[in-house]
Amino acid sequence: MNPHPSLMPRGCQRGISMIESLIAFAVLALGMIFLARLHTELRAGADGARERSEAVRLAQLDIEQLLAFAAPEGWDAIADAEPANVTPPGATTHYLRERVVHTHADAGLKTVRVTLRWTDRQGAAQSLGLQTLIGSADPALSGALALARPDL
Repeated sequence: MNPHPSLMPRGCQRGISMIESLIAFAVLALGMIFLARLHTELRAGADGARERSEAVRLAQLDIEQLLAFAAPEGWDAIADAEPANVTPPGATTHYLRERVVHTHADAGLKTVRVTLRWTDRQGAAQSLGLQTLIGSADPALSGALALARPDL
């Protein structure tokens, strides 16, 4: 049995009106839409960061192989390289690596620039380049620095 409205204390409400319910629902819906959009943008940012870090790793790997004179010919084998697919097994992003080498014979140095190119998930072309100098001294000879100098 409902009490008579005149018997209820002033300022006491009996429930929520339909308008209040609709406003609360609209605010909640807008918050959920905002969170879904934020989640999508964060995921795209994480994918981009993963792709860039993989590209840096692949470029560093190529440069480190050159620095170690991994080819039997050593310093002379460090040369330009045509674009090559260097996509790691199981990766969803395809990377192309190219290398440009400039020789400075008078200084015994080579400037090496390794560039990786790929297309991100949004379809935009991306690229990353690393550059270094490589000296003509074979890294295997660096152990000679630890030998004692003979007295002259």
